[in-house]
Amino acid sequence: MQIDAIETDILGDLAQDDHSLYEIFEFVRGHHPQASDTEVLATGRQILANWVQRGWLQLAGEGAMWGAAKSLADLLPLVDRLGTAATRFFVGSPWLRLTTKAASALSWLRGTA
Repeated sequence: MQIDAIETDILGDLAQDDHSLYEIFEFVRGHHPQASDTEVLATGRQILANWVQRGWLQLAGEGAMWGAAKSLADLLPLVDRLGTAATRFFVGSPWLRLTTKAASALSWLRGTA
């Protein structure tokens, strides 16, 4: 499976700790500091869509703090609804965690958690 440098960076961090949704876009911005918010959004959304499809992500919590997404199925519609605002901190930003399926698919992740 081909994983690019941004994905490798994010996956390595997520293997260590949960991250808020907007932080995914911060990784993209870090790899492409000259990218516009629209470009950051498109790249980050594609990564999220791929990982949701692969079963690599889950919400890390429930309740009011994670109110913007009640389930993983709400994640991409939330990003679409917020647009570029999803690329920055916002109240209610859902927290994400890797699933065991991600570690199963990427052997180098098994030793990082």
